[in-house]
Amino acid sequence: MAEEVWSNIPTVLKPSSSLPYITELIKQGPNLVTLPPVGLSSPLWPWVLWNLWKARNKLVLENKVFSAQEIVLKSITDAKEWSDAQLPDRLPSSSIRPPAQTNQRAVYAPPRIQDGVLVCNVDAAWDAISGGCGIGGVFSGQSTSSLPNFSDSHSHVSSALMAEAIAVHRAISLAVFSKVRSLAVLSDSLSLVKLLNKGETQPELFGIMFDIYHFIPLFDVISFHFISRNFNAEADLVAKSSLAVSVMNSFVGA
Repeated sequence: MAEEVWSNIPTVLKPSSSLPYITELIKQGPNLVTLPPVGLSSPLWPWVLWNLWKARNKLVLENKVFSAQEIVLKSITDAKEWSDAQLPDRLPSSSIRPPAQTNQRAVYAPPRIQDGVLVCNVDAAWDAISGGCGIGGVFSGQSTSSLPNFSDSHSHVSSALMAEAIAVHRAISLAVFSKVRSLAVLSDSLSLVKLLNKGETQPELFGIMFDIYHFIPLFDVISFHFISRNFNAEADLVAKSSLAVSVMNSFVGA
């Protein structure tokens, strides 16, 4: 399990499985540089160690098993949370003044979804240099249906909007083939959500949007909602992790 986790972390180099002691692994820490698509400026490897240890305790004490992908994702999440917590202290609340209305960005929280509807948060991470993308989807909601989260990577993707459309397509197709009939898709791509709600498309998206619109009548209830990025963190992490692994594999292959 530990070897599988270390082989899937989005870093340029991997620790050798033949290291005799943890201290030797820690010495190699500075060489385990995190790949850029993950968006981490701080080391990832300490969090991998920590979550492997916690996963081991859960297995021994509670007989609870975590997959390698879950441990990798939790490590990335913890590393991001720790990095964010290192930001300089904010000003006291009494000294904070709201910015002018023209400079404010509207915050779009997740909508209230009725019971029985499966919810899927989707996101995509696109690399303009390589043309690769990672997609991620996280299912939730009070529904009788339950689907596993998904992640994948694609190459030769023309734009960030195309990557977001691929993520939506994957969510809908998984729901259709799992006989889900009520679905709400949440995305932080405002442009794509507007297209979907208007039943429109763009020339570069014609093929994939055609497939999406073909699936829509198969649902009893389906809706598309825009949410702010900060409400889509889990799907964002899954997508960035998928892209990072793809970039890493390309790097190793090269």
